[in-house]
Amino acid sequence: MGLKQDIVVKSEYTNNARSAPGRGSRGASPGQYVMRYMAREDATEVLAPVKLDVGSSGYDSAGFMRYMARSEATEQLKSKQDEDLQEADAYGSPLVLKHKFRKLDKQSGRAFGTRGISLSHQQLEDASKEIQQAFDAGHSVQKIVVSFTEDYLRETGVLDPAFKHKGRGSYKGHIDQLKLRQAITDGVNRMTKTGRFSDPEWVGTIQLDTSHVHAHLALVDKEFSASRMRDDGADRGKINEREKTMFRKGVHFSLEDMKSLKSFHRQTSLERQNVVAFVKDYAYSTLSENTPMQLLVAALPKERRYWRYGTNRTSMKHPNMIAKGIVERVFETEPEQSGFREAMQAVHTYADESAAKNKLTREERQVLVSEGRERIVERSVNGLYTSLKRFDPASLRVRTTMTDIQSSSDEELANALKAKSSEKGGFDPAAFTLRVRGYSKRQEVHIKSARDHYEMATEYDAAKEQGLVDDTAHVMRLYYEEEQRYHMGLTDKYRKFLAFHYPKDRESVNAMHPLYQDLVTRFQTIQSDEAETGLTLYEDRKAYMQDLRAYTFECFDKGVASLKEWDAITDYNTEAGTIDTRFVLPVRPKTREENLNDVHFIQVKALDVHHLGLDYYNHPDARIDAANARRFADAWQGRKQRADAARMYVKATGQEFPTLDRSEADIDSMESVVEKAVEEGLIHTVTIDDLTYLDEGDRRQLYTIPLDRSVDVTKQVRTTLEHIETVQQMDEEEELE
Repeated sequence: MGLKQDIVVKSEYTNNARSAPGRGSRGASPGQYVMRYMAREDATEVLAPVKLDVGSSGYDSAGFMRYMARSEATEQLKSKQDEDLQEADAYGSPLVLKHKFRKLDKQSGRAFGTRGISLSHQQLEDASKEIQQAFDAGHSVQKIVVSFTEDYLRETGVLDPAFKHKGRGSYKGHIDQLKLRQAITDGVNRMTKTGRFSDPEWVGTIQLDTSHVHAHLALVDKEFSASRMRDDGADRGKINEREKTMFRKGVHFSLEDMKSLKSFHRQTSLERQNVVAFVKDYAYSTLSENTPMQLLVAALPKERRYWRYGTNRTSMKHPNMIAKGIVERVFETEPEQSGFREAMQAVHTYADESAAKNKLTREERQVLVSEGRERIVERSVNGLYTSLKRFDPASLRVRTTMTDIQSSSDEELANALKAKSSEKGGFDPAAFTLRVRGYSKRQEVHIKSARDHYEMATEYDAAKEQGLVDDTAHVMRLYYEEEQRYHMGLTDKYRKFLAFHYPKDRESVNAMHPLYQDLVTRFQTIQSDEAETGLTLYEDRKAYMQDLRAYTFECFDKGVASLKEWDAITDYNTEAGTIDTRFVLPVRPKTREENLNDVHFIQVKALDVHHLGLDYYNHPDARIDAANARRFADAWQGRKQRADAARMYVKATGQEFPTLDRSEADIDSMESVVEKAVEEGLIHTVTIDDLTYLDEGDRRQLYTIPLDRSVDVTKQVRTTLEHIETVQQMDEEEELE
């Protein structure tokens, strides 16, 4: 078959110069024809730039802006800052994000033309307005339909070779939109050049909703060309046969030139993957945020008057832990929006004033800050419970085996193990949940403890720099360092166990990399300046080492460094009792997978043998080898030595230090199992006889909210902290009930 049969071109035109005022020979609204008919969603496919390989092509502003708009929309929904969705129940479902994308994208990528191969919605609107304005000014608007045979499309590489036609609409997803749009563009350029258009404006769409592939074109000349002028002053009407021939040749030659290029059949699939990636990210974020709330509701006792943070009821121990984790996450991720930062500033102001008035020590001032923060947590959790009490019990309809297990307290899980102790083999979700929860709890405790002792050590160093501490207080600095290192090591242990919880390590690496590069440059500059002058730049070195220390711990805090990185920059001489920061290059931030290797894990895995009782539940013969027993004993001895010296100092100066109290309690726990580990090679474990059943009077709700229902905790916390007196009054009224 010839080109005329393979590429069928039909055309008509509309012009208001030869019709009644306000009307056209074939329609008076060509601009709306473009927007409503040609670019309609059900007939067209989107061609949006997709970055297949970063760096393989030039900068694509259209694709980048589209990506950024979607990224921003996703982040706004995740943070509940979207202007269109202010009700908490409006968040959660991926359909919300898809709806947002539709509003953002509109008809983007569905058309092409004078302004590009893939028009944004705004470009499409602008082009349709230009066409309408040209029509209103008396220009003829060409309406062209181009049809292609299936054999021709297959021969030229436009149609997926594996495609089998199955009726109307089946071509969607199988046409190389990029090639065909480019070929049609080349064809139109040849046609308008042959036809001597002065200033052509056109829009095209490829429509796939019928049983054959065809394109619709709307074309107008925005200036009156002398070569196309009729005697009545209007543009010439239909395009002639010569122009059609040149159009076909332009299309064909273009497709022949692109025949060897990699096919782009999968463009629609890639565009869909682009959307799916954002939807998955949003869904993951929603699940991460809503799962704790779902488990909290399931864990709460049926009796709502028990829902209090300060209660001693056993049934509220686990819910309070979940609720505290929820508000702590809000404090960390949204300190401004939740009002936490402002509340903590008030706590620090009070502590400073009290310290000055009552001549408090640093440790006593820190006690006031800790108590104030705990009060903020208590008020926030109780405010959250107040919000949850408004839920209609009838709306709590979700219950699964895993929500039952995951919302159970440790005691309930242990008793579930006790009830099944006679059973053998198979996966036990209760045992798995208990172990993972134990790992997660320990990791949180050790991260916080490492951070607390690091901050106390930093505060001590700053005070020493100002001459505010005497030499006898150095035992406190040694205690801080020993405890910090101990908890950093155990954080590494549980981070390795729970590495599957942290898929975004790469983001933290990228976030810390600029600071890493800056420190590398500073180090090299100091070395260069010292070599050039022959002098040691003590002040520059001191400032660098302070920043190096802060950077290294921040990397650890973010999970992209470990205890071994801290040891690389810290000279801790336990025998001499000295602690110095080394003048060395910073350690590069690394993902957990790269950093937490087996060699390091071996060094830290036995540091908390005294906490492994439930891990080896009902296995009284669980053994520990001599090397691990010695590491555990060494850790106990090092901690005890520093804690004993710190206790003597605290006692001699008449201070109270709750942090030291907690350390000593844990060290005592270590001491109770050290001998068994070293002498007998056994781990102290929990047995059936150690477990007791819970009181049946505190039954849980079990039924809870669906995962796509969100509770705006940030808003609730902010409201609570802004109206503490009101919340306090409500709490007091509940106590009287």
